[in-house]
Amino acid sequence: MIDSNCAMTLYDAIQFFREYIIQNYGADSETAKTYIRIADDFQHYAGNKEAFSSPESIIQEYYVLTIGVPPFQSPPSKYKERSARAIRMIQDIITANEPKRRYLNYRSVCPVPYQTILRRYEILMRNDQKSNGTIYTRSGRMKVFFVFLAGRQCTALGSITPKLFADFVSSLNNGYSSQGKASLLYTLRNFFSYDVFLEMLSFDPFPFLTGIHSRKHERLPSIYTADEVRRVMNAVDRSTPWGKTIYLMMLFACVYGLRSSDIKALSLENINWKSRSITITQYKTHREVTFPLTDEILFALLDYIKNARHNSDSRNLFIRLRKPYIPYSMNDHFGDKIFKYFEIAGVDTKGKHHGLHSLRHSLATNLLSSGIPVNEIAVILGHTSAASTKTYVWSDIEHLRIAALEVPKK
Repeated sequence: MIDSNCAMTLYDAIQFFREYIIQNYGADSETAKTYIRIADDFQHYAGNKEAFSSPESIIQEYYVLTIGVPPFQSPPSKYKERSARAIRMIQDIITANEPKRRYLNYRSVCPVPYQTILRRYEILMRNDQKSNGTIYTRSGRMKVFFVFLAGRQCTALGSITPKLFADFVSSLNNGYSSQGKASLLYTLRNFFSYDVFLEMLSFDPFPFLTGIHSRKHERLPSIYTADEVRRVMNAVDRSTPWGKTIYLMMLFACVYGLRSSDIKALSLENINWKSRSITITQYKTHREVTFPLTDEILFALLDYIKNARHNSDSRNLFIRLRKPYIPYSMNDHFGDKIFKYFEIAGVDTKGKHHGLHSLRHSLATNLLSSGIPVNEIAVILGHTSAASTKTYVWSDIEHLRIAALEVPKK
């Protein structure tokens, strides 16, 4: 723990940060080198300012300059997340708090005049048995609408005019994909489906919210051939603990089509060694599915447990390789960690996703290419309907046509 009775300068805090990083990651690790490089840049920036400004103001100023958003809002890209975390850790050190392993960055703030309305909307959704994820997502989308209104000096729903409403809809054309725009407008339509909000307006908003369409093919594809997937898998160095770990995770994605959330939630109790099967309750759908334990996965599983996984009280299958030996966060999708194997394998990722989920997408399309019906692929992927599965195989239109059931003659 940091001694709260000891006054610490910003220079001292940066030195403490360096020591903390080396102690937790090792001086020779790439992670430590990256964090220390960030600390060096920060120290260089702060060197000429510490005599004239408080450490807290310098930290906030540097966050804005480096991350490009107000302190301490979410970084605008994955690339800047590590810098943001390093700055937040130094801030904790200077205030005599223990640095955190993960930080919750401030999201967009709902303007004050609409905060009560937003809370009421959340209560109504909760009463309608909406999931926490749905409530969180829709609340975030409504903030976009409320921020727009506040920016136009409109501080009450009753003051919205048809023109202002139309301006908001038009404004989405610039900053959002068709799918993003559709999601916002669908949420807006849901919001005004509650009479308590609709009655506050002086006009009918629904003519502005009809005929909402999104171009499904606009999103980035995530499809790789079976040969490309094999090359990526073969690029993993399985002689290291991390290689054994990520290889097994990738196997679960490309053989079983598991979501990253299900992979990280896997428990040792999910494995039935006697029947050579794995049974899980899916994190997203809450449905129970069972998979046969193939030889390839069985051997990779034994290799990981015996030679990579640390002894831990946690029953999660996958735990961190460094202290503290705890499960991985549900927010970690390993995209940046998997990308290097695509590079080593020489697989072109330009214009494509390249994380665990891309392996799941590839499985769906490769199964369809092998002649497996869409409804069977839906079962394999754990979808509640074949309609969900089709979003994973949208790029393979010709095979979809072949796989389509014939319309029975009357």
